[in-house]
Amino acid sequence: MSTSTAATATRQHAAHDILVQIVARVANLALGVVVTALLARTLGSAGYGEWSTILVVLGLVGYLASFGMEQAVVREVAADPASEARWFGAMMYLRLTLLLPVLVGSVVAIVLLHSSHRMLIAGLILTATMPFDGVSVMQLVFQLRLNNLVPMLVLTLRSVLWGAAVLIVYWTHSPGGGMIVLAIAMAGTNAIGSLVQTLAALRVLGRFPRPSREHLRPLIKVGVPIGLSGVLIIAYARIDQLIVFQVSGPRAAGLYGAVYGVLDQSHFVPISVLTTLTPVIAASWPRNRERMLRAVRQGAELLAIASLGALSFSIVAAGPVVRLVFGPQFADAAPALPILTATFVFICFGYLNGNLMAVLGLQRRMLRIGLWALLLNVAGNLLLVPPFGFIAAAWMTLATELLVCVLSTKQILARLELGLPAPGRILRSAIAAAVLAGALALMRTAGVPLGGLAAGACLLYPALLYALGAVEPGDLASVLRRRGG
Repeated sequence: MSTSTAATATRQHAAHDILVQIVARVANLALGVVVTALLARTLGSAGYGEWSTILVVLGLVGYLASFGMEQAVVREVAADPASEARWFGAMMYLRLTLLLPVLVGSVVAIVLLHSSHRMLIAGLILTATMPFDGVSVMQLVFQLRLNNLVPMLVLTLRSVLWGAAVLIVYWTHSPGGGMIVLAIAMAGTNAIGSLVQTLAALRVLGRFPRPSREHLRPLIKVGVPIGLSGVLIIAYARIDQLIVFQVSGPRAAGLYGAVYGVLDQSHFVPISVLTTLTPVIAASWPRNRERMLRAVRQGAELLAIASLGALSFSIVAAGPVVRLVFGPQFADAAPALPILTATFVFICFGYLNGNLMAVLGLQRRMLRIGLWALLLNVAGNLLLVPPFGFIAAAWMTLATELLVCVLSTKQILARLELGLPAPGRILRSAIAAAVLAGALALMRTAGVPLGGLAAGACLLYPALLYALGAVEPGDLASVLRRRGG
């Protein structure tokens, strides 16, 4: 059996793995934008609101099938690769145990929340995909080896199959229809993707992890605080969609769900970075504190560059982007996009802080922070959504993520006995993003269309980052250099 490479991975190895993920996820994002546009036009604003709400409900309840224990498994196996089989076995046993209660909970939630016959049937069909998620623990096989090519290929396979299905439904159904057929297609693509990934993981492991109770108790002891924190995170991140759906109706939920979907798609950036860096961080702490801090710093710089650039573009081009992707009937959603893109900046650092807190053993404090965030989010949405609609939900999402970022950073610095680090490249990235926003605003005032704005951003932002020292020639060399010592 292969062992984890997290403890010995070089900077070049990590850079290549991150690059593979980003390239694959960007390609999938481009396809996802097209598919989302077709989906929104097929279902209409009200139908898309129902569809988004189904996915939110299943995401909230479905999280309980794993309870966020993957983070605990990554942390323990990265520190002790020889224990991999035992931790995987415990994870499989836990998932199989929780599967039936989660299925029942999902069915109950869909029945209680559905607003139409098609929403009910589509929700029940999508619930059928949950048993296939029970083997997604196999993705950890590749994450722990810093070799995420196979998961990226599986992601691409799912995206292509799902895109083809949405295109067929778009061509063959009238506007507002096809939700049930789409649910069948999504269930099938998820099942195929899970099967392919499992077969690939078995080639690495040699045999299927046997569900075992041997490490179940330590897994629960380590993972329960992480799992509870994850429940709170998902709750405060997505409960606003349910509140908008119940208070403002399916159309408002569709508008909000459309732009929130852009935010969801953008999660590929922190996921790509942290999928690679989390095992490195876990393997380095506490034996090699300097290596861990270097990895954290590099991750923070990458996340700042990506998220701040996206914020600059969305501030200027939100309206044209929304009209291009979703169509004129979704134009009223445009003001929420810059707010949610600002939220994305704090979400990126939230991913980094959450993984770091798990490695540092601060799970219980994560739980406390998640509770405060949920209270703020629910109270704010219940108070502000009735008079101000889904725009208020977007502002509450931003306020919640800001609170989580500040509180988690404070806990991490206290645990590491560090002061607030010098901003360094992160500040330079922020300056580059601010200059970019000003340049794009002048371009739009001059009448430059969306394509010109996008091209200008792609040319100007890297040049500004390089000129201000946020990116240096050695960074590119690290990516291009071959893996190895």
